[in-house]
Amino acid sequence: MSLTLEIITPDDKVLSTEADQVVLPTESGETGILTGHVPLVTKIKAGELKVIKGADTEFIAVDFGFAKVLGNTVSVLTEAAIDVKDIDLSELESAQSRAEQALEEAEAEGIDPFELERLEKNVQFLIAQKLTKGRHR
Repeated sequence: MSLTLEIITPDDKVLSTEADQVVLPTESGETGILTGHVPLVTKIKAGELKVIKGADTEFIAVDFGFAKVLGNTVSVLTEAAIDVKDIDLSELESAQSRAEQALEEAEAEGIDPFELERLEKNVQFLIAQKLTKGRHR
C-alpha cells in the first residue's frame, strides 16, 4: 500500500501522486510520513518536500502552509510549490534580488507589518527554492 500525496496552492492542484514516503519541512524539523501514520495536522515552512517512490526521490520546493495526514493521504496546502526540475537559477537570482530590494525599501519606509511579513515570506520561499535546486541539480 502506498501514500497519496496532493499539493494544493491557491491557484491550482500542483501535484497528485502516489509515494512510498513523504518528508515534510515542518517548523519542528523534517517529518517523515509512511503508510499507516497517525492522523496529523502540522504547519510547514518554506523548504524542501521529498517524495520517495522506491529508489527514486522527487524534490519539491514549497512555501509556508499546512499539511494534513489522514489515513494514507497527505494533503499539503501551501502558498506556492515548484518541482526542482522546473527551477531556473538565473531567473531565481533576479527575483531574489528584486524581492530583497523591495523588503529593504519597505523596512526603511516603516511599511505595514502585515505587508512586511508577506515580503519576508516571499524572500524565504525564493531562498528555499535556491537551496533545493543547489542540492539537487
